[in-house]
Parts: sequence; C-alpha cells; structure tokens
Amino acid sequence: MKLKTTHVVAAAVGLLIVGTAFLIRSDIPAEELQAKYSSPASRYLTIDGANLHYRDEGQGTPIILLHGTAASLNTWDGWTAELSKNYRVLRLDLPGFGLTGRNQTDTYSIDYYANLLLHFMDSLNIEKAHIAGSSLGGQIAFDFAADHPERVQKLILISPTGVTNANDKSISMPFLMAQTPLLKHSLKYITPRFIVEKSLKEVYGDDNKLSDQTIDLSHAMLLREGNREAFIARMNTIDTDNLHKLAQVQAPTFILWGEADAWVPATDATHFQKTIKGAQLKLYPGAGHIPMEELPEETVQDVLQFLNSDLALTI
Repeated sequence: MKLKTTHVVAAAVGLLIVGTAFLIRSDIPAEELQAKYSSPASRYLTIDGANLHYRDEGQGTPIILLHGTAASLNTWDGWTAELSKNYRVLRLDLPGFGLTGRNQTDTYSIDYYANLLLHFMDSLNIEKAHIAGSSLGGQIAFDFAADHPERVQKLILISPTGVTNANDKSISMPFLMAQTPLLKHSLKYITPRFIVEKSLKEVYGDDNKLSDQTIDLSHAMLLREGNREAFIARMNTIDTDNLHKLAQVQAPTFILWGEADAWVPATDATHFQKTIKGAQLKLYPGAGHIPMEELPEETVQDVLQFLNSDLALTI
C-alpha cells in the first residue's frame, strides 16, 4: 500500500513538472521583436534610463498618446490613422512595456513617467502639445497636466486610473500573480498565450472585436526580454496619491469611458468630470476599458471634434 502511494505521489509530481514546463515561455530578444514590429515611423531615444521606442507620424500640432498597463503604442493604431492626417502624432511605448522594455532602475512610478514625458517633449523641442492617455496613461496625463499647465494644450483621458484600484487582484490573473509574493517570480516564466487572451477579454466589452493578431502582439510584447520583470515591478509600485491634482488641471479636458469597463468602473467618471473644471464626458454603451481600441472610428471622431472646436461637444 505504501509503495502504491509513493508511486501515485511520484506520478503526480511528474505530471506537475510536465504541466509547468508546458506553460513556461522564454524571453524574446529585443532585436527580434524590433525587427518584426518596428515601422518606418519608429524612433528610439535614450532617455531617463530607457531606450524609449516611439512613433512620429503626421504633421501639425503635436498630440502625444500614452497607453495603459501591459499595453503598447499599438493600442492607438485606429486613432493614429485619422489623427495623423492633420496632427503630428507621437505615441510612446512606456518604459516597462512594448519595444522600450525595462529601464535601468526598474522604477515605474507615476512620478517617473510624468518626468519622462517632460524630458521627451524637451528632447524633441515640443513646447506644447495635446496629451491623451488611457488607463495608467490617463493618470500620467492628468498628473503632468496639473504640474505643467503651460505644456498642455488639451487633455484627453480614457478610463484613467486613480480613483479605483485598477489592479484589483480579483480581476486579472497576471495582476494577481504579480502582486502575490509566492507567485510573482513564477510570472517571469509562466506566461502562456491564454493568460494574455483572458486579460484582453476583460478589457473588451465585446469579445468578438478582439482579434488573434491583437492577442499575438500583446503576448509577444509581454515576452520581450525584461518586460515581465518590469511588469512585476510596476504592479508592486505604490504611487503617491495624486487625485488632488485633478482640481489643478487647467487644460480643456475630454473624458471617454466604456460603460462596460470591468477594470475601472464607469462610476469613477463622475469624479473626474466634477473635479476637473469644465471637463466633458462621453460614455460608450457596451464598450470596455479601452474604447479607443474597441471603437476606434467612433471615439476618434469625438476626439477630433473636441480638438478642432473651442465650443462644447454635442454629446
């Protein structure tokens, strides 16, 4: 009986090892991903300890686009095609994500990102720009707009974080793993494609709009060497509370929010609208956390109306 029990345990351990090995994914070298995903508009700038990847497209008044946690500049593809017809569109892979990858200090706080944005604008001799940010990028954007009102022409916030903790452990498996001491180190190795697919389905209101290409791209960017370590560092960063800065924002502000947002509830939108003087808000029924990606045509037309007019939006 004891022998049989030993065999069962050994078999179970063997299956666990085999199963774990099946889930392990190796890093993808930065050069390999740069060769595959860089575009003619891609630029690289050594700044604040990072080899910052950004794209520079179109001409006219600059508009800078900031993505959210675990995303990349590709989340703005739908907007860029339209905006670049009349604006100079600059979209960044924030350090820790996309082709930029890990920075030298493993610092990924809101303060770090806001300072990086300032230094980015200075490096490109951009005195003033429209700033748009999604989720984490939205929190960076309003923080920057409050501290540097002279550098922001108009502000666009898409489901910004800051009121509700968007990294709620009950929401996303990678977030849970990254914030759990006994699991976070496993995230450096165990990141199969289905985990990324599950997370992306959480940020879409309509799963049918999520393509295999988008899942593959997001998975590849997560596997870029250093990005998983950076993700863990970001998930364990405690940011200084900057909600009080909302009242300091002077730029005309347009807030976009998906009513079916599962990560940052649409009820948070009211706080932003009431606290930022004169802020305008539009809710998108059925849309999730990233309406600019899920509903690019509709949302970009609303943004163009906001950018092109000094009058209130008709929403």
